[in-house]
Amino acid sequence: MKRLVERLKEADVKSRFPLVDLVPEWFFRVREISNGGYRVEGTDLWGRQVSRSGSDPDALLTACAQDAERIIARLNER
Repeated sequence: MKRLVERLKEADVKSRFPLVDLVPEWFFRVREISNGGYRVEGTDLWGRQVSRSGSDPDALLTACAQDAERIIARLNER
């Protein structure tokens, strides 16, 4: 049985994922998880998520944004 997914509140998401305007309706954050190690995470208001880990936060953010764009493209194909 499928679980009903509720839309998240934008203000709540923005408080945890403050980087906006990279991909429409997606929100991102960059965290340093160890010395020189970063984790970039993104989510939309429906709870879809992308993430990457590595040493270059800018490259990781770009890759996550591209992942989010691929998700949007796949959803638009339906």
